[in-house]
Amino acid sequence: MIEKRKTICPLDCPDSCGMIATVVDGRVTALSGDREHPNTNGFICRKMRRYPERVYGEHRVLYPQLRVGKKGEGKFRRIGWDAALDILADRLAETRNRFGGEAILPYSYAGNMGAVNRFAGYPLFHRLGASQLDQTICSAAAGAGWSHQCGDIPGCPPENAADAELIVAWGINIKVTNMHFWQYVAAARKKGGRLLVIDPYRNETAKAADIHLAVLPGGDLALALGVMKILLEDNLLDRTFLARETEGFGHLAESLKSQNWSDLIGESGVPRQAMEELAALLVRSPKAFIRIGIGLSRHSRGGMAVRAITSLAAALGLFEGGLGRGVLLSAGAFRGDKTKLTWPSLACEKTRIVNMIHLGHALNALQPPVHALFVYNANPASVNPDGALVRRGLTREDLFTVVHEQVMTPTARYADLLLPATTFLENRDIYTAYGHFYLGVVDPVIKPVAEAKSNFDLFQSLALKMGFTDPAFYQTCEERIASYLQRLQGLPEDCDITEVLAGKLVHSTFSCSHGRVLAGRNLKFSFTAQTIGFQPQVACLTNAGEFADPDLLGRFPFRLIVPPHADLLNSTFGERYPGRRGEVLIHPGDAARWGVRDSEKMILENHRGRVARIARLTTDTRQGVLVAEGIFWPVDADDFAVNDLTSQKLTDMGGGATFHETLVTIAAEGLKPGGVKGSR
Repeated sequence: MIEKRKTICPLDCPDSCGMIATVVDGRVTALSGDREHPNTNGFICRKMRRYPERVYGEHRVLYPQLRVGKKGEGKFRRIGWDAALDILADRLAETRNRFGGEAILPYSYAGNMGAVNRFAGYPLFHRLGASQLDQTICSAAAGAGWSHQCGDIPGCPPENAADAELIVAWGINIKVTNMHFWQYVAAARKKGGRLLVIDPYRNETAKAADIHLAVLPGGDLALALGVMKILLEDNLLDRTFLARETEGFGHLAESLKSQNWSDLIGESGVPRQAMEELAALLVRSPKAFIRIGIGLSRHSRGGMAVRAITSLAAALGLFEGGLGRGVLLSAGAFRGDKTKLTWPSLACEKTRIVNMIHLGHALNALQPPVHALFVYNANPASVNPDGALVRRGLTREDLFTVVHEQVMTPTARYADLLLPATTFLENRDIYTAYGHFYLGVVDPVIKPVAEAKSNFDLFQSLALKMGFTDPAFYQTCEERIASYLQRLQGLPEDCDITEVLAGKLVHSTFSCSHGRVLAGRNLKFSFTAQTIGFQPQVACLTNAGEFADPDLLGRFPFRLIVPPHADLLNSTFGERYPGRRGEVLIHPGDAARWGVRDSEKMILENHRGRVARIARLTTDTRQGVLVAEGIFWPVDADDFAVNDLTSQKLTDMGGGATFHETLVTIAAEGLKPGGVKGSR
């Protein structure tokens, strides 16, 4: 029997696509885009078209397994679920009794963006008194920057961009990481609109753009400030909008007047003439839409960069919205009561908070020590910064590690207890989006493969096994979704919850595609930070972190960025590419100086680690900037993750990761820097 069933993509991507699964005799044979989903419009990325390979592939974890080899070897023996739950319940109880609840550390993120399954473990870990994980690895800095500057102002709907005269893709590779926004770019271009890409290298979107402005990694803040300084000096601001719907611009104006031009040019890597041309282009294009990427916030002044770009958008009046106008970082489409998912009331007392960026420190040096690590929805051995330190912690014999996973990831190989997880095709859940304004609830498309369990079912079963009888642990998945929906902001007033639970797609009322974003919301854009704390009052040039450290610059002369790869989503789908190291883009001038030839193995290293990539000589990147797209899995025992090179240092706000603030040196394999033959 052939069936067509609707579902929604669970991955950490702004598009949150509606999909159609073709099911033949209970087995998914194909995935395609849902033509009835307004944002998806019938097409999906190549990664998800191949998703059935993950569901039924040789790397799928099918049964509970217990480690029999050394940690990291990936050797296990099969056990039953009853035995697995007994072992897990006993070890967690023993850890709590001997060392206290804080010796247990859950580690999870957005491997599944379904609201129920993403946060399924929280009630149990609150009940255990475990350490709490600060989930900051992706968008925390960008979100904090937006919140400081914009408060509760939502992003503008992407549909607005279809009528734009100018679309600015600022730090976002649309064709790779937000491909459904491209339909609005195409629509705008048919009407004469143009696309400007601001990014450190000429990525796929920049290659398809009308204009590419190559900013230095970490230079977006200086560029935005420079453009605003020009607008101020030439009196090109939207004074009407500033007076009617903003406050505090005078403070920003005074700060801009005192800003040194040489600093703005040097920090951004963009000449003043190019800034003046950008300012003029923005003024000539009143119908402008700025699409801000999260990646530009992953450095020491990432939050401040978002503050500056949103301030520039406000100075141009773009928060007014309307036809062809707007600014979008994250939609903020629906705002729910997270406590309905996480049940913090189960915690008897406050426990310590561990920033997930600091996992390497937590597993090796945190006091009191972590003795039990529970990983789900994540692959920290690949994605966490300072990866060598993370792996060192994972090899501790006194650390009990449980991993709930779909496939045999690099992290799963370190598990003491490995448990099979369902894919989204086997779950019921509710999905919102951060790149558009639609929500949906979906049923499982197929029954769980082999003995896989969803996050929700695992944690409910484990809680009852441990003797916890709190109401949270007797909830069904349906009841948890319904509870969350009851207080979800952004639902239409006439929304019928039963229809949503039955699968009706819902459009958020926070979208304002045909009117002003701020009108009727009693909101004003504030150029002064709404929560100042230790932050400067207005957007201004701040410390450049590792890029400004002369000690490191003297030894590691290259800036390395690690943007997304079209075939991966962070480290997800790494199992598809065994033996593939990934490339590093290097300018031909740098390659000639350092003795690197095209297509040969190239070593990147710094004081944190060492990794091999395949060199690709190209002028798509500028001299002094290396680009290593994608988090590929290790090729062999001597190969490590690119995040061995990245730092545990945090962003200026939000506690985010500084993935794009890494200094390295390079060599061709067997060569010393400069191309001199020798041993290393």
